[in-house]
Amino acid sequence: MNAAAVAIGDRNATPPAVPVARLRHLLRWLLRRYQRVRVQGASMSPTLRDGESVLVEPDARLQRSPQVGDIILARHPYRAGVKMIKRVTRIEDDGACFVVGDNESSTDSRAFGALPQSLLLGRVVARFTG
Repeated sequence: MNAAAVAIGDRNATPPAVPVARLRHLLRWLLRRYQRVRVQGASMSPTLRDGESVLVEPDARLQRSPQVGDIILARHPYRAGVKMIKRVTRIEDDGACFVVGDNESSTDSRAFGALPQSLLLGRVVARFTG
């Protein structure tokens, strides 16, 4: 079974890894094409840990539609100023994304429903190793 298509409740499956930042990622970050974002909280653990930094491609939805398995940065639908990093697990017919944290204690689409694409800020493309 492809890990990107894992059912939400299947916690035994290993989620797809986020690649380590390589030279091409760093160059795009230096050219301000990518943003560096620090992970806060354990909702994406074990894939991304609290305090770890990731590179986000802003407005990635303009390049291509979100895909199941993508890890995205989005605005919280009900908490102004709060951004969150989650994994896309389903694309609704209207284009909204159902997003879930890799940690089962995550607050995500299971609580607030699918996110409209207008709340998506970018796609996580790489992580920094500590």
